[in-house]
Amino acid sequence: MLHLGGSTQVKKWRDGRMIGDRSRIGSVPPMPALAATAWTLTLTGHSRVAHLYIDTYRLAQAAERTDGPRTEPELLDLFAEHDKVAATLVRLMLAQSAARVLDCLADDEVRLLFARHLLRNQTAGRPLAGATARVTLTAASLRRLLEHIDAGLAGELRLAELAARALLLQDHFVRAFKALVFQTPHRYVLARRIAHAPGLLERRTVLVAAGARAAGFRGARHFAAAFRRSIGASPSAWRAERRH
Repeated sequence: MLHLGGSTQVKKWRDGRMIGDRSRIGSVPPMPALAATAWTLTLTGHSRVAHLYIDTYRLAQAAERTDGPRTEPELLDLFAEHDKVAATLVRLMLAQSAARVLDCLADDEVRLLFARHLLRNQTAGRPLAGATARVTLTAASLRRLLEHIDAGLAGELRLAELAARALLLQDHFVRAFKALVFQTPHRYVLARRIAHAPGLLERRTVLVAAGARAAGFRGARHFAAAFRRSIGASPSAWRAERRH
């Protein structure tokens, strides 16, 4: 939970005992799912927060690659934790959402980064080390994967599915992909979709919204924001200029 603004007169309770008083703007307290805690706010105040939910599967995926003692990680139940990295990741997701460029693959990557950070900095024990996994992509595997991405641009591409095709854990996959392609999977997919879009827009019978969906974007707003960032013009303006 990221405290974005408003009143800092916040109290946190566990088993009837107050464990924290007065939050801080920008604080990021982790909140374990099974922790029996309660929060109270002064009657005259208001507080603006953002919640980012990380499921146990993502935590387990991130824990698989962590070295150290083989102890089960236990997420700490803290109050008003000052964590710049965690705050930055949450704000990144908020900014991408506001700009309408937060698609499923971008969401997957940020959540994986967040889970890795939690395990490294906000756990009582070191994560359980998993079996040794292959952490490279062969040229043939990468070629098949890129062909699969190009063939599936119009659909929804998820990190878990791409990693499974590469026979890698998600965390290993992102690192191996970036090492070879020099981009994260999301950045690569976005670039391929943008590269695919002009050919669709040049067809006079294709509406911008239809071109957006055909290129794999969630809608016209998502497409327009990504297209403008990459090309420097809106899809409609680009199409009008090309026709002229």
